[in-house]
Amino acid sequence: MSVFPSIERQDTAIRAVWPSFRLVERTERTATWQGVLKPFMLAYEVRVSYRVPFAVERIDPLRQQPEVRVISPLLKPRRGDAEGPLPHVYIDRAGLDPVLCLFDHETGEWTPFHLLADTTIPWAIDWLGCYEGWRATGEWSGGGRHAAPLSAGARL
Repeated sequence: MSVFPSIERQDTAIRAVWPSFRLVERTERTATWQGVLKPFMLAYEVRVSYRVPFAVERIDPLRQQPEVRVISPLLKPRRGDAEGPLPHVYIDRAGLDPVLCLFDHETGEWTPFHLLADTTIPWAIDWLGCYEGWRATGEWSGGGRHAAPLSAGARL
């Protein structure tokens, strides 16, 4: 038994607040939801994957955070941009499917005690709004401090 919200609790909260999201994969401790977010101009199909940690695990938000990926339309880099080709993302081991960097892991903004419906999904829509502005102007308006890249053996 976990002290953190269960997958069932997460799913109930997501369906209540974000009715366009649906549970597409599930095990006892892991789940993936998919749905549409529209910050300003475009509608984005996103995938949110999460694993409930065991209570005895060391809580490391950077490695236990939910993973949010944009399924479509694909995120477009800006080559030669001061913010980098695609700011505030983690690149997975294969160099594909960037994972959105939604919070500063050192400030305690997110922990496994939080509901994804109240944190991760609203932060994803905010990130997408900042992305649209960055695509238009080259300026990232979201602020934040991006964490160092994860090592090759890290979970992503």
